[in-house]
Amino acid sequence: MGLVRVLPEEVRKKISAGEVIERPSSVVKELVENSIDAGGTKIIIDIEDGGKKLIRVSDNGEGILKEDLNLVIQRYTTSKIYTSRDIDNIRTLGFRGEALASISSVSMIEILSRSKYEDSGKLIKAIGGEITEEKEYQRQVGTTVVVKNLFFNYPARRRFLKSQSAETRSILSEIIPRFIAYPGISFEFTSDGEKVYQLFPSTIEERISNLFGMNFLDLFEYIEEGDNNYKVFGYIQKPNVPSPKKNFLFVNRRSVWNNQINGFINSIYNLPAGERVSYILFLEIPPELVDVNIHPQKKEVLFRNEKFLFEIIGKAVEKVISSKEGYKIVLDGSTQIDLFKDRKTKFWQFHNSYIIAQTRNGIVIIDQHAAHERIIFEKLKNRNDSSVKLLNPVEIEFTPFELENIKNAEKKLNEIGFRFKIFSNNTIVVEAVPSLLEDLSPENLGNLFREISERNDNPYHKIIESIACHSAIKQGEPLTEDEISYLINELFSTERPYTCPHGRPTLFEISIEELERRFKKR
Repeated sequence: MGLVRVLPEEVRKKISAGEVIERPSSVVKELVENSIDAGGTKIIIDIEDGGKKLIRVSDNGEGILKEDLNLVIQRYTTSKIYTSRDIDNIRTLGFRGEALASISSVSMIEILSRSKYEDSGKLIKAIGGEITEEKEYQRQVGTTVVVKNLFFNYPARRRFLKSQSAETRSILSEIIPRFIAYPGISFEFTSDGEKVYQLFPSTIEERISNLFGMNFLDLFEYIEEGDNNYKVFGYIQKPNVPSPKKNFLFVNRRSVWNNQINGFINSIYNLPAGERVSYILFLEIPPELVDVNIHPQKKEVLFRNEKFLFEIIGKAVEKVISSKEGYKIVLDGSTQIDLFKDRKTKFWQFHNSYIIAQTRNGIVIIDQHAAHERIIFEKLKNRNDSSVKLLNPVEIEFTPFELENIKNAEKKLNEIGFRFKIFSNNTIVVEAVPSLLEDLSPENLGNLFREISERNDNPYHKIIESIACHSAIKQGEPLTEDEISYLINELFSTERPYTCPHGRPTLFEISIEELERRFKKR
């Protein structure tokens, strides 16, 4: 029996929205990750015309059985998971069984592979997802996938591809993180016959230096912190050095982006406006404690114990910069009592946008909009809200494409507390909203729904991020003393009071020592 199987219906239903092949870089990413999952120790990537004309990825991994080769270009076929329980314990980069099917449907594809369990290999060719040729073929153990003329059968999509140089840059942005995450693998990358990278197995430090220059790591400090379940290690920008503008985050060596972690790290540093902290960080977490099944391209993850993870990251960074001039650490584990002298602390609003108060160590400035976003986000996330009927239902009109996205998100919107009816003229009538949004103007309610309608992928947390942003107190909105007091108390009752849902800081503290330095008293 082969190793590749068609996923049963109950597993398909639990898999997040499928792979979307948007451009050549999407293809290269999926093929390189397949080679890594196959145990390849040498991976060769060739492209022509920014990948629009040709993409070839070869590896020396374990290969594909001949009886499985025809299956791999069908949807929901994989050797990486078999049951719904496997989704909660994913240990490979790919798992949905859709990448090769999606790629083959929009290209001319050739797959040549020989399994480590067999003496010969097999070649198949397909056009637009239909196999046109198959035969036995000799090669060493491993797999080569050749993708030609991407979107040949979708000329409208092909016209939206960018220039050769732009598509090549996009491919590099996908493969460089894999180069970093897997320093033990040999990689070659060639573009239009010119060898761009030839990377041999090395340490992580050597790999980073080979990619960005021998002196690159001089701008960083090494950090490491953790316990048996959570570990963070890697490199973070030294204080008081120019940012090299590099940000890489890996969860179990999967390259991801997380607004909350990025915002939290930047909230620790006291950088000038517009500056961002650079880092190359690795998080090691048991697979069952992280959910990678929330984004079609697996670029986002959710953590089971986010608060504890942030405390570990904060401790790791604190060891590097807590003693540096001009920096103040505020750990996510802090409480309102830790920050302020007592509960009678006086707060003032200035410019109708920010709230200022004295703390144990100096002063704190709170962004009222970001703080209220965090409050609303957690109330909705924890389902701590009820639905209220609108006295005047709100009618919103969409394009057919936008309305389809609203229909796809309807179940999640109902869970949050929205009630609306869909009519045949591409309109909806909103009849009820979560009580937190009871005072939201019809204009802002319409803007909220239109933002949701623009995304064909609407995970629950993205929807409530949008809701929090549109319904939070705005900049320039005056607050009474009672409203300020309510905002502060609610903010510090949240799990993550120091960043908004998008990862931006809600507050920062300036120490008395820093103030004295600014006034040249030290």
